[in-house]
Order: sequence, then structure tokens, then C-alpha cells
Amino acid sequence: MKLLKVLCLCSLLITTAGCWDQNFLKQQSLAFSVGYDAAGKKIKSMSIVRSLKPTGNGQTEPFNNTYEVIGTTPLDVRAAMNEITPGTYSMNKLRVILMGEELVKRDVYPLFDLYFREARSNINTKVIITKGKAVDFLKNGYIQGNLITDAINELLVSGEKESIVPKLTVGTLLPIMFNPGQDIILPYLEENNGNMKIKGLALFNERKSTGKQLLGQKASLLLLMMNKGGKTAQFSLDDKGAKNTLNKKITIITNKSKSKIKLKWESGQPVYTIDLKLNVFISEYTKGILNKRDVDKLTDFLSNSMTEMAEDVTKTLNESNCDALGLGHIMMIKNPEKFKGYDWDKDFKDIKIVPKVKVSIISNGVLY
Repeated sequence: MKLLKVLCLCSLLITTAGCWDQNFLKQQSLAFSVGYDAAGKKIKSMSIVRSLKPTGNGQTEPFNNTYEVIGTTPLDVRAAMNEITPGTYSMNKLRVILMGEELVKRDVYPLFDLYFREARSNINTKVIITKGKAVDFLKNGYIQGNLITDAINELLVSGEKESIVPKLTVGTLLPIMFNPGQDIILPYLEENNGNMKIKGLALFNERKSTGKQLLGQKASLLLLMMNKGGKTAQFSLDDKGAKNTLNKKITIITNKSKSKIKLKWESGQPVYTIDLKLNVFISEYTKGILNKRDVDKLTDFLSNSMTEMAEDVTKTLNESNCDALGLGHIMMIKNPEKFKGYDWDKDFKDIKIVPKVKVSIISNGVLY
């Protein structure tokens, strides 16, 4: 009886469909990174395609091949790539997309439309804006012996942990692009003497780059104000009252942060208050051991200094018409009728934002 059941099951399996949509990796040219630049009204694109190079004794190692084409749209570019790469050109394993700063002065959505619609697209692909041309970052294929895709990806992962860049991918970018009450921000990458460095964040308005950035610590502070920070963030502040040059820097590392944004109306105008609370470690304080009185004074100094930095951040956002904080979205939820009275992409520059940072020192150091 058991044998009969097994035979029946096997006969049923014969009639079932197999894998009808197979794509063998060995038959594909897998792009791991892609760069886009402006080429007049067209797009110049470079792809890094990963291959395996024999090293002897049956061993192989990854090797980069670079391919460059010009097209009208990303789909046109992909078709051109397919003509010059061995096998079928595929972006299924794509890890990073680089876009030159000149190209992103246009509406960037057309660059992503293909990735949003294609079923096999990797929605976890990271997106970066480059200072200068994107292809210049990819053309060598390596940086200090490391495969360029791996180097950029690891740089971004580290930046996410240290609150230098947000955790943004192709998949998380789409809802922000189509949110009328929020603008996108993207990592801003620079190359200097063969090294790459994340300079900060490129600011956007209406899916176009504003040409302005928040650099260094100000970029990290914006992420904390958005509740998008990583595990830690480091800030070095100048003590202008210090007489000794060695004593002028005070460095703190955040342990925990929490930001609350509130909307209120004054004389019919919206006013946003941002309350950011930071728990910090003292990482560098060269004046010596801190007693309780010193800690209290230092806490006030740090709170005031960080508040001043936050004011610079919001001022830059206003001047750039970049609502990275999603303040328009808050108004859409709380006062949808009033939001309809604004042309948010143009009126944001006049919106009043009042940030306040409160610092709490939870540790002076291991020995104190």
C-alpha cells in the first residue's frame, strides 16, 4: 500500500512544471557597479563586470572588467552593454550606483525607473553622488589593491554605522522620491590622491540636486535629527576660550540619540521645533580630570555648541529648499488642508525651524 502511494506521488511529480525561468550565472556578465554621467543630452555609463581569473592549481580570483557606453536612457545603456559584454549583461547582483554631480542637476527619477520596474533588480543597491564624474571613480577597477565595488560598499557600510551616511538603497529611495513633503539626500563621495572619502550628503529638491551639500559633522547631525543615525556619531568641537592649542578640541561620541519634531502655529505661520537629546562619551578632553562642576559646565557648553551647529544645518536646508527632515510630511498628516496652501518645494525656504540639542554626559572615560 505504501509502495502504491509512492508511485502515485512520483507520477504526479512528472506532470509538474520544472524551473521555467532559469538564468545560469556562467552565461551572464554580472555588473557589480554602474556609473552614470552627463554626456550632453545623453548618458555616459561605465559598468564593472566581475569575472573569475585562473591563478593555477585549479584556483581562481575575482577580476574586474570595465565597459563604457553612451545611451539615451538606462535601458538604452543596458542594451548597448549587452552588445559588448560576453554573455547576457545582467544587473541582478548590482551593489552600487554612482551618479556624477553634473548629471543629478536633472531629474534623477528616469535613472531609477528601470531598477524600480525590473523584477530581477537588486533593490538593496546603494546609491552615491560623486564629486566630478562617476566614471572616473570606476575606470581603474581597483583602489589600493581592493576591487572598487567592494571598497565603495565597505566605505558606505562603515559610514552608516558611524552616522556619516543614511541607510538608503534603491528600494527605500522610491517612496521618498514620490513624497511631496520630503526630499532625498544621498552620500557625496570624493576622490583624493587615489583615496575615496565620504564628504557628506548631497541635498536634493524636486528630485534634482541643489548643488549644495552638508559636509562632515553637519551631515551626521542631520541624520541624528532625522532619527536615522547609526550606532555612533563623533563630533569634535572648538573651545574658543582655551588658551592652549592642545586644549581647544573637545571630542564626544554619541551612545544614544532621540529626536522629536513638533509643529505649532504662530500668527498663522508654521513653526517646527526639533528637540534632540544626546547621550555621549567624552572621547577627548585634554584639560585634565573632570569634577562634577566641570561636567556641568561642559554639558552646557556642548549643548550650546551642538545647538549652534543644528541651526547651521537647518539654515542650509532652508537655503537649499531641501526638506530632508520630512517637515512637509508632518504637516500633511496633521494639517492636510493647510499643506495644500503651500508650494512646498518653493516655500520651504521660508519655513521657520527651531532646533535645540540637549547633551547628557554619561561617561568621562574608563578611569574617571
